[in-house]
Amino acid sequence: MVGKSSSELAELEALVSMASQARQMGARDMDHMDGAAGAFNYIRIADLVAAHCASLDAQSPILDWGCGYGQVSWLLLRRGMNVVSFDVIERSVRESISVLQSVKVVHGADPLHLPYAPESFGAVLSVGVLEHVADFSFSLREVHRVLQPRGLFFIFMLPNHYSWAEWIADRRGISVHPSKFTFRSAEEMLKSHGFTVEKRWRRNFLPRNLTGCSPRVKRVYGKFYRQVEILDSILANFPPTSYFSGVLELIARKS
Repeated sequence: MVGKSSSELAELEALVSMASQARQMGARDMDHMDGAAGAFNYIRIADLVAAHCASLDAQSPILDWGCGYGQVSWLLLRRGMNVVSFDVIERSVRESISVLQSVKVVHGADPLHLPYAPESFGAVLSVGVLEHVADFSFSLREVHRVLQPRGLFFIFMLPNHYSWAEWIADRRGISVHPSKFTFRSAEEMLKSHGFTVEKRWRRNFLPRNLTGCSPRVKRVYGKFYRQVEILDSILANFPPTSYFSGVLELIARKS
């Protein structure tokens, strides 16, 4: 098994601490990061984006679209990436989390229009964002507009229509995903808005967030986050279990 570097452990500790601080101040939207298994998901995403965007120069920044608290932006900044962080929701408790002060978030009043000139970015990052937008077509046109020619569009954490975890969450009344997708529906939607899908994969047959579970359960589960990753890479990518994985992820390019 791949060893845990000091940098990885430091990032894990910082992410879990961010979530803990936010929750202590009354935030109710950080369950996805208050355990090591959920927090590592963001480290994985940052590593993948950094690897694909290593050749981008200062004139081709990455847009962290719907950045939330800015945790992925923070991770990308640590990797030397040029990141622009944007969201339409201001999270007041964020200003009290010291480690996030290095991330300057631009807040827009319009939930659909992006306040950037055409061809401003070499890549756009959606981490659990696309499924929440009010108008898929409008938002995809905006992403296409602000991307440079041949720019990359990263889509992470897109809910799988056939996910077993989503099926249970729907029946418990705790699902936060109004829209769910198949690879076919996602690719058709992207193609119709000027994108070509270059890579796609499934993730999270094994849950990461453990929404509704006790902090103790999350701590115990989090101790084995590396083992969870290894087992998930098998279960989420080989039939028949792969069809019921939690999320779909894609890398598309502006055609």
